[in-house]
Amino acid sequence: MKLPLEGVRVLDSTYVVAMPYTCGILADLGADVIKIEGPAHLDGTRGLALPEGPDGNSSGDYWNKKAGFTTMNRGKRSLTLDMGRQEGRDLFIEMLKVSDVVVENFTPRVMKKWNLTYDDIKKIKPDIIMVSNTGYGHSDGPYATYPGQATTMEATHGTASITGYPGGLPGKAGRSYVDFLASWHALFAVASALRYRNRTGKGQWIDIGMYQLGVSFISEYIMDWISNARYHHVLAIDTHNTLHKAVIQLMKMIDG
Repeated sequence: MKLPLEGVRVLDSTYVVAMPYTCGILADLGADVIKIEGPAHLDGTRGLALPEGPDGNSSGDYWNKKAGFTTMNRGKRSLTLDMGRQEGRDLFIEMLKVSDVVVENFTPRVMKKWNLTYDDIKKIKPDIIMVSNTGYGHSDGPYATYPGQATTMEATHGTASITGYPGGLPGKAGRSYVDFLASWHALFAVASALRYRNRTGKGQWIDIGMYQLGVSFISEYIMDWISNARYHHVLAIDTHNTLHKAVIQLMKMIDG
């Protein structure tokens, strides 16, 4: 049986959870996904465990055996490429010419420095689809250049204000909640962009800001405050103390 994305090539220059998971699902759907890592910038999920692999053996390529890394990068081919050197960027451009989708999750300054923004690469391949995943999007806002990570962003976009336990501090909604919001949005956006390209011959730039996604998923609480001045402090109700393992507590910082 032919998979829906057979014949689609994806350059995956992403790290940690959100977009690696997206590209892993694209590989599940048949895409040829090439994961690109820098020689001095390996994916951090390679090290999120003890040195021993699942077989308890620390010899050999144990860095390829981490459960999180293999889960999110399943089905991909792997390439080490030094994008900090012009030779590396030239090779990236050659691959770009025969690819359909580019996915990256650097802060906005990085692709600008490398002259590999969407405006740059569409001059090389006009029908390319590019996904950029950042903390705060590619805007002129005051946070635009800040790095972002799902596990620390919930306090900024308000999710922490509605999680936790009655009478307690705000809490986190488990691990990497907004990473997965970004993954799912990216998947639907890539599918839509491929359909659009099939109909028009044109590519698209998909600009994902995880802050905006976090805000959108508490929209009913925001509207309730705007309309009714009602403030919902927590979602969890600690009646049987069964949810304590699902919530990671926030820490009060020195500046309050």
